[in-house]
Amino acid sequence: MAVLALVYKLSTSLFLLLSLLWGAAIAVSSKPNGFSVELMHIFSPASPLYPGNISFQEEMQRLLQRSDVRMRHIDATIASALTLSNNMSQTAKNQLDDEFIRPQVEYYPIASYIVAVGVGTFPDAKFPERPFKSYYLYMDTGSSLTWVLCADCEKQKPPRCFKTREPPFPNGESQSYKPLPCNKHRFCTPNLCIGDYCSEATEETFTFLSNKGRPLPIEDIVFGCAHDTRNVDFGSQEDFKVAGFMGLGYSPSSFPLQISHLIQGKFSFCLSHNREIPTYLRFGGDIPEPSSGLRVTNLVLIPEIPYYYVNLKAISVNGQKLLIDPSVFALRSGGYQGGCLMDNGSSVTYLITPAYKALVKFLEMFYMRYPNYVRHLGPINPAFELCYRWAPPIVPLPAVTFHFEGADLELKDEAFITLEDRDGSSILCLAMMENTVRTIVGSLQQTNYRFIYDLNNALLKFVPEDCAKWS
Repeated sequence: MAVLALVYKLSTSLFLLLSLLWGAAIAVSSKPNGFSVELMHIFSPASPLYPGNISFQEEMQRLLQRSDVRMRHIDATIASALTLSNNMSQTAKNQLDDEFIRPQVEYYPIASYIVAVGVGTFPDAKFPERPFKSYYLYMDTGSSLTWVLCADCEKQKPPRCFKTREPPFPNGESQSYKPLPCNKHRFCTPNLCIGDYCSEATEETFTFLSNKGRPLPIEDIVFGCAHDTRNVDFGSQEDFKVAGFMGLGYSPSSFPLQISHLIQGKFSFCLSHNREIPTYLRFGGDIPEPSSGLRVTNLVLIPEIPYYYVNLKAISVNGQKLLIDPSVFALRSGGYQGGCLMDNGSSVTYLITPAYKALVKFLEMFYMRYPNYVRHLGPINPAFELCYRWAPPIVPLPAVTFHFEGADLELKDEAFITLEDRDGSSILCLAMMENTVRTIVGSLQQTNYRFIYDLNNALLKFVPEDCAKWS
């Protein structure tokens, strides 16, 4: 990852040429038991959130700020889910109604990747309009439900919509829109209804496109049709260009678990440092079979929590295991603390405090042997703690490895990042930060691996791959 700055400076001309040749299709391929959706990093030229020609330094600063918010969001959602599950009686849950007092909620950007999807069925659409409405959604492996803002929010008095660039989804006009009957569907929370129908979720057809533009509809997807968004501010930080979330988390209501019978319970992605080369979110039969080198570890799945945990046993540097008590990585307090989760919404990795301090101490001792590497403050804010100003000769980067149960994630360059100081000198930083609660493996440390989430067998499979090659 120390070469990220060089990759970042590649011209956008290649991306523009490829866009003209292949078009901006929502999905790139399909088989009877699988399909693929283009996965866009928020700062990709293909993304509606593309910030333009900002420097690599500015990009990393923005990603760190988002990661910090994401970390706090993870803490809050886990605590909220477990508190609701453990402390609220069923009677109390049943007494929740439309007048329940809602806290102020600020949906600051908490995801790093987006997808484009088609929602609904509108057969009378006139060319060049398609028979569905297209929306950009955040792709989130920690969200339990897919949702978009629906036009019913405009029927409230006063209207209860948040601001969006595109009009809310016109659910009342879609021929495939199906409200869920109250208390008669597994995804309808008892007594949370409006009249005879569930107030939280509905069924709708979601459509993806093949590389030839052929629509691939998937019917009866339960999703959140947001109609009452009092005290919810969503999208203001993104100029209101994203309409909701595509939930890929571990929950019966998440997108992959709802269509598990169609995709063999599997989804996959391969993330690249190069923002200009498209990569894809793949489902089922569209996931390439690795020829060799596949690594497999168990997923630790907690029913109340939508995040994907793995058993992290140890960390090593250049083959030498650090002196870390393995118990610091264990889940504690019924899931409130500890554990190691895989998260594509956070850009950087957060290590629980004892592990982070052990890694920093080892690297400090490593670089003490090289006088051309001088400890230095990180040049961006929030700042990485361990940084060095360096001059030739270049020392090979230490190889950091996460030892999961039965499988090793070798980070190689991905553990570090090269930034630029005000005087133009290069600053090498450990691309990880400290967390007092849990360990979170972020997307920068997941690059150049294909990750396959096999939910039917509760397994995480991964294999090294050049993710810049149309993965």
